[in-house]
Amino acid sequence: MARCTTPTCVLTLPLRLEKWQEDRLAKRFEIARKIYNTFLGVKLKELRRLEQTPEYRAIKKELAALYSEKEKNADRIRALYEERNALLKNFTEFKFKKDIKFYYKHFNSNIASKVATHCIASQVWSAFEKYLFGNGKRIHFKRPGEIYSLRGFSATNARSGGSEIIYRGDHIEWNKLRLPLKLDPGNQYEEEMLTNRVKYVRILRRPGKNRDHWYAQLTLEGLPSIKRDDETGDPVHPIGNGPVGIDIGPQTIAYSSAKEAGLLELADRVQNIEDKKCRIQRKMDRSRRATNPGNYNPDGTIKRGVPLTRNKSKRYLRLQKELAWIQHQQAAIRKEQHVALANYLLTLGDRFYIEDMNWQGLARRAKGTAVPEEEKPHKRKKRFGKSIANKAPAALVTILKNKCTSLGLPGVIPINTKVRASQYNHLTDSYQKKELSQRWNEMPDGRKIQRDLYSAFLLQHMNSQLDGFDRAALQRDYESFVSLHDQAILRAAAAPKLISSMGVKRTAN
Repeated sequence: MARCTTPTCVLTLPLRLEKWQEDRLAKRFEIARKIYNTFLGVKLKELRRLEQTPEYRAIKKELAALYSEKEKNADRIRALYEERNALLKNFTEFKFKKDIKFYYKHFNSNIASKVATHCIASQVWSAFEKYLFGNGKRIHFKRPGEIYSLRGFSATNARSGGSEIIYRGDHIEWNKLRLPLKLDPGNQYEEEMLTNRVKYVRILRRPGKNRDHWYAQLTLEGLPSIKRDDETGDPVHPIGNGPVGIDIGPQTIAYSSAKEAGLLELADRVQNIEDKKCRIQRKMDRSRRATNPGNYNPDGTIKRGVPLTRNKSKRYLRLQKELAWIQHQQAAIRKEQHVALANYLLTLGDRFYIEDMNWQGLARRAKGTAVPEEEKPHKRKKRFGKSIANKAPAALVTILKNKCTSLGLPGVIPINTKVRASQYNHLTDSYQKKELSQRWNEMPDGRKIQRDLYSAFLLQHMNSQLDGFDRAALQRDYESFVSLHDQAILRAAAAPKLISSMGVKRTAN
């Protein structure tokens, strides 16, 4: 099926449901999970049978031998992948949507054709596509409660009957189930968004403290509306003009523009909940062992080669919900702060120069264990996994990109790390390698400039080829930047919390 080429935006509205409606939705989501797992199991068996054929095994064996010298054998590797893809001719999204008709018909009163074909089959295909043609390692089944959304195909197709999830103005209809929307009367942004054509509707389930929360996500045709002040009519977030340099790290962000420079902690309201998660997981493990004693050997290890039971006590289910809630709460706070920061950055400029970082590589543990000197301990293999998981710097960059795209701005311009912004000095026009612990630059004019802020200033003044810096512009704007830099350091020093990587000392009260 061809991808839609028209602009698309979404509006998420809460559902005003009674208890019986929530129970009905929970039942349908559980049915969808079982259909998903059944269909995925059938397709996995097909794939395993194909992988055991002599032709497929020969291609796989030759590919493994050729990858040791990938550059020399690029043409042969490409030809082998074409042969492999010919063997996988039955593994397409169209074939998956066609085959799922044998698995949902028993549940027509709950999950009908449109949802099964265009949602469940597409989700199964996404898992196989990532495994076969992307970087997926394994294909997983869904555990209870792991279906978080279901959608239809056309939000206004009345002829589809109960098989479609349909938008009806003040409520959603799905298979004789009426789901009232919680609208906000007088909300100008909401009213303006609802004037767009609704392409399709997605029902979302989000964990709550005591029970799940349900939402209707309307996928609309067109660009998102601009939020305006109710009294003046002016945009709440006006768009700036000019370049902005951004140096983003695992926990902090430094930015530099013509109007302002700043050094901030990313998502400062997000706390490290690893200790709390570990305590809950230990409680869950003790409960699981008490309710399933036959699964474990006397030494505490899991038995192999025997059927395992999966009994869950009420206490275990409560702990499971508590764990899901604190993780969801952290994610919601992080996204809220990232969106607010992206809106603020848009008031400073319309072009954002950011180094293209490999966040997955920074999160992974180091491979080797180096010993620099005999009297010193081993270097730690740990890197920045927990910091990146808590602060999600890549998510901020993605949000900023999406906002720039919807507003028609030049947007986020990725800069290759080979420009070495942290090592360049525009006053001497030279590069000097620095240790990661060195957070301040000693400038030839006697000034001390914070390392991340200076990198952001350099990125703000990239040349037109994006392979170096515009030294003339750097010389011109340097004095103005120093003034903005000093103000940013004072604000950072007065912040309630300081990150050690900033290198900033707290000001005395």
